[in-house]
Amino acid sequence: MSYELTPEIIIPGRAAATVTESQGKPRIRLQDKSSTTHFYRLLAAVLLLQKPKRQLKKAHGPFLSRESYSMTAINVDVSARTPRSVVLRPTEVLVENADDMRQRVDVVDRMSRIFQVWDAASKATGRLAELVLQHKAAVNNAAGNHKAIEAAAKRIFAALPTNGDALPHVEQALGLPATVTPTRQRTPVGERALTEITAEDDTRTPMEARIVRVKQWRQQAVRGHEGNKFRAAVRQSYEARCLFTGLRLPKTDVTETAGVDSAHILPWSTHDINSVRNGVCLNKLCHWGFDEGVVRLSFDKAASAYTVDVPPQMVTAAKKAGFELGYFKALVGPIPASRLPADKSHWPKPEYLEELNKYMFDTSV
Repeated sequence: MSYELTPEIIIPGRAAATVTESQGKPRIRLQDKSSTTHFYRLLAAVLLLQKPKRQLKKAHGPFLSRESYSMTAINVDVSARTPRSVVLRPTEVLVENADDMRQRVDVVDRMSRIFQVWDAASKATGRLAELVLQHKAAVNNAAGNHKAIEAAAKRIFAALPTNGDALPHVEQALGLPATVTPTRQRTPVGERALTEITAEDDTRTPMEARIVRVKQWRQQAVRGHEGNKFRAAVRQSYEARCLFTGLRLPKTDVTETAGVDSAHILPWSTHDINSVRNGVCLNKLCHWGFDEGVVRLSFDKAASAYTVDVPPQMVTAAKKAGFELGYFKALVGPIPASRLPADKSHWPKPEYLEELNKYMFDTSV
């Protein structure tokens, strides 16, 4: 099995599910203990959470400090699978301790913050910035050495004046707004716990799950100060003109906001997260259609032009649901260069579009 932290970061788990004769139930066994650790410890290190305790009943002390909590459930999507392998995408983690404290960790939200920390460290100096970049290198290393990722996280923990959740302290030290998620007492009787969620509860197809994940990443990527700069830069580059329709919809004296949005292409990208080349200017309906996979933006290398189409999967789904595609079908075709930014260095990067479309629409992913 492998673990997909983002579409660009897939870490080999070097683990397999086996059933022992004595216990009679599936167990995850490591295949290479020299460079591999169990998923809960690996995930904690990637997310800059202190090392969790394996047994909940032994997890005491200040919540989220080293070995003072346990990961009691990790909710996942199945990103891809073959008869002999599976790629798991963690979506949410339930952390608890024996003192009846618990917290849900949204993996998309946490990874978005990790990316922002990596980006801030690349522009900073000092020992902490250096350690954060070492953590980035370890996580992004294709070799997937779990122990190296744990060691990088441990060095960051040692450099901080806290034994608790490291990420808010790293954010603050690098000049980012620190985010602290409140903990709470154990789930009251009658409230559905994360541990009760099963695969049968999720009826989404793999493609639907991928599109939902992309949309969540986009929502995270536009938050904060850097997100505000991105939105302004994209609208300015496109002169508030929708790339798909050609309509110019700036803010006016009688409208509170402009009629266009700045949409990310690859919000998870390890480079240029908030670069204008990683965004397009779209009206509200086109933005929704772009996010939901109703329309697809591509770059035609042969014609050297950007094109819009409605993916075949959407045509099939629209017929089934009685969804009227007329508005979006009218957008299909090459996009006139006049709708693109005057500065060609701000045009959407073809490689970003190719990666997005492969992830959202390639059924083999």
